Formats: sequence, structure tokens, C-alpha cells
Amino acid sequence: MGIETIIGLAAAVIAAIACAFGLGHIRGTSKAEAKADLQRTEEKAAATEAVAERRVETTKEASNVQQTVNRMPDDDVDRELRDTWKRPGGG
Repeated sequence: MGIETIIGLAAAVIAAIACAFGLGHIRGTSKAEAKADLQRTEEKAAATEAVAERRVETTKEASNVQQTVNRMPDDDVDRELRDTWKRPGGG
């Protein structure tokens, strides 16, 4: 075996190691991107669910207020609005 053969084999081994490292890096990057995409999707789903829950709660409260107002005499509604809602600086 000549020196050229040994140098050729060493170069082939180094090239194979570099190729394996490059492929591993590409796979790792791909997995990290997939994980980040999944996390963003989960966060978006959680935010959407929270908004829906707040919307349901707000609708229930509005319905409760509407029922309360419907049961109150007009004078009581007027007084409640005057006591609760005042213009800024209006006293």
C-alpha cells in the first residue's frame, strides 16, 4: 500500500465523517423547527380556547344583566344607571 492510498482512505474517512455530521445537523434542525411549529400551534389553540371561554362568560353575564333589568321597574333601572354610570366631571 502506497502513501497515496493511505491519504486517499484518510480523505474518504474525513469526508464520510463530515457528511454524517452535516446530515445529523440537518436532521436536528428539522426536528427543532417541527417542535417549534408544534409549540406555536398549541399556544395558538390555547389562546383561541381562552378567547372562546371569555366570550361565553361575557355572553352569560350580559344575559344575566338583561334578565335583571327586565325584572326591575323602570324607575329602579333609571336610578341604577344614574348611580352607576356618570359622565366624567359631571358629578
